[in-house]
Amino acid sequence: METIESRKKDQKELLKNRTIETENPSGKRKNTLIFACSGLSNTGKLTMQAASALAFRRPDMYRAAAAHKGAEAAEDAASEGFRIFALDGCTDRCATKKLEEAGMQAEVYLMVTELGIEKTRPSDVKPEYVEKIIRAIRNA
Repeated sequence: METIESRKKDQKELLKNRTIETENPSGKRKNTLIFACSGLSNTGKLTMQAASALAFRRPDMYRAAAAHKGAEAAEDAASEGFRIFALDGCTDRCATKKLEEAGMQAEVYLMVTELGIEKTRPSDVKPEYVEKIIRAIRNA
């Protein structure tokens, strides 16, 4: 069973090599598809709100896709050279599981609950949480 510590170590290793992996042949950073959980809890709702907000603010760099609609958007984005960013709300790992079902793996991974946002009732969606997730995505 994968632990949080081992996942964090894997994430750090991914981030260390991020510059090389996320560049296209021209040396520019790849665009990113944020494949978001979009579940019913607050953390699931926050994933899609953060992904959508970032895609709206920076359409030249980000695209958002809801995991509950399937992995077709991720497959299309990968074929266009996008890096795939799995954004899960909690340990249920809905976005990651949808990618795995399609035989795909994200280049970058983030879980909202690991940012200190507790999974609670669906109405517990605050703008400061969305901004915290956006900052984490940009730093990944």
